[in-house]
Amino acid sequence: MAGEWTTEYFRFWRCKETLLEFGYREIDEETGNHFQEVYEHELENITMLDEMRMTLDFLKEKNVPMGIITNGPTEHQLKKVKKLGLYDYVDPKRVIVSQATGFQKPEKEIFNLAAEQFDMNPSTTLYVGDSYDNDVMGAFNGGWHSMWFNHRGRSLKPGTKPVFDLEIDNFEQLFGAVKVLFDLPNNKYIFDINDNENPVLQLGINNGLMMAAERLLESNMSIDKVVILLRLNANQEKILRMKYGR
Repeated sequence: MAGEWTTEYFRFWRCKETLLEFGYREIDEETGNHFQEVYEHELENITMLDEMRMTLDFLKEKNVPMGIITNGPTEHQLKKVKKLGLYDYVDPKRVIVSQATGFQKPEKEIFNLAAEQFDMNPSTTLYVGDSYDNDVMGAFNGGWHSMWFNHRGRSLKPGTKPVFDLEIDNFEQLFGAVKVLFDLPNNKYIFDINDNENPVLQLGINNGLMMAAERLLESNMSIDKVVILLRLNANQEKILRMKYGR
């Protein structure tokens, strides 16, 4: 292709590359366009997970300002933001879509623009994202702190030096970590880079996991399944069996 990619071609390319990454065969543009049609239809059915809503409710109650930086076509991304109900938590002025700016993650310019538009200081702001290359590296490039939400269980390439402040792999850990971070005075435990270990933060993550475990047990899921699903350690499993053994 000469010149710039069209939105349609970008969507096809993104679908093709994602499928290849997960071991599926390469698709042609016709198949990619059909996938996009199905995706657009299913977009009407997306909802926010309870754990995510619980986290946002907590931050809103604490009056913690929030913002969104997202890559993609403006109309499409804003449609997702609205459908998920994120405007209940985030001021529309604090939502930035790459297409509208001329920059995209991980470029530092979009993070610089967000810091200015959101009226947030990067040195005291935590960015949460699931893409190491786009979100974590982008935050690092812009001088922000970051939490890598590694729910896909990705590993960094050998020799790569991690640049995130914290790594989690599920929504329960997200709530636990956020609750501890923003319950502490001056957010010390996320922004003190001299701390090699953070027992208080780890406690918050563990508490989030245990809350999720208890919720699943109350829905009649077996302890064995809960332990596997949440990847609980031996001590966490022991506590559950002592409390809920049946």
